[in-house]
Amino acid sequence: MTKTLLRYVRRFRASCRGVAAVETALAFPIVLAIGSLCADMYSVGLERSRMEQRAGAIVSILAMQQDLTETGLQGLLDTVLPIQGLGNYQLLISNVRQTGDLYWQLSRGTATGLCVGSETQPNTPYLPDLPERNAKEGNKSISMLVVEICRQGKDVGLLGGMSLGGLLHATAINRVAIGVVDLDETLSKEAGLDNDKT
Repeated sequence: MTKTLLRYVRRFRASCRGVAAVETALAFPIVLAIGSLCADMYSVGLERSRMEQRAGAIVSILAMQQDLTETGLQGLLDTVLPIQGLGNYQLLISNVRQTGDLYWQLSRGTATGLCVGSETQPNTPYLPDLPERNAKEGNKSISMLVVEICRQGKDVGLLGGMSLGGLLHATAINRVAIGVVDLDETLSKEAGLDNDKT
């Protein structure tokens, strides 16, 4: 009787170990997938935060300027934006009057048409939302700078092997310290401005 009981106890222990091994083998891929998904969500959040910081740094420096040269702009972008790792992106810098009309807009980056909803011609209404737009009573000598970084989501390196569709988008807006920011001749031509100051 004791031998039979010991035999049943041994079988029970062996079957419990087997069940635990099977459950672990079944649960491991699920745990791994959840861990990869969490890591990917963290990577996307981190990249969005970096984009917001870069846009904020660019807009805060440019908003303090009265004049902007091509050399000065390129020096700023070389300092703030990394040489590698941004993938396909578009940087859109817009000087918008308080009336809501665009004064000038410059585009930089490795791609075009990513910030398509914000691309605007000079002296036409700037469509995206602005914090202090006032078309009727706004002052043309008060303006805001808007810096947008748009990046293709599929370029973000994700651990789980998933592909992030769509765009990552970061916007920073700052009021220009004095009036509007005037561009040098090279940037004026690029922005499509006439030679005479508006």
